[in-house]
Amino acid sequence: MPLPAPDYPREPAHRRSITIQSYSRPDGLWDLEGHLTDVWPTPVPMTSGKTLAAGSPMHAMWLRLTLDRTATIVAVQAATDAGPYGAACGAITPDYGKLVGVQVARGYRDAIRRLLGRTAGCTHMNELAGAMGSAAMQAMWGDLKQDPDQKPFSIDGCHALASDSAQVAEHFPRWYRPAASGS
Repeated sequence: MPLPAPDYPREPAHRRSITIQSYSRPDGLWDLEGHLTDVWPTPVPMTSGKTLAAGSPMHAMWLRLTLDRTATIVAVQAATDAGPYGAACGAITPDYGKLVGVQVARGYRDAIRRLLGRTAGCTHMNELAGAMGSAAMQAMWGDLKQDPDQKPFSIDGCHALASDSAQVAEHFPRWYRPAASGS
């Protein structure tokens, strides 16, 4: 069901788009390619004194994560096609190789912040990397190799899969933990 009609008239002001495409590879690895863009429908004055044309991207960034069947990142490629500070924005892309060895599971977003937070990375590239984590889980769901003695990453990851939920009781009974009864 879509959102209800807005209560007030409005004009488009900005559009952020994030697209993520997942690919299975014949070598057993997975590639996820993400693309983030920020576009305004009107010209935007830049700090350089220039004006960004309406419809031109202020940000256009790409990130490819290659993962193994344990959802561990084995390779990273990053590119910046557009950023408000030109080449300075794209200069950080090689540092995204720091994500190699990180497992896309519980704690993944924390690892992004720890390795590439603040001045160690790019806010927009980090946002893209974060969004790619849940896309990886969707793409790889049937192919993931997980330790059967480890609680599945999805349990306690959202309200529907709280360890005391009916869904966990039905689909993951080993990991079901009934809520403590109140007094």
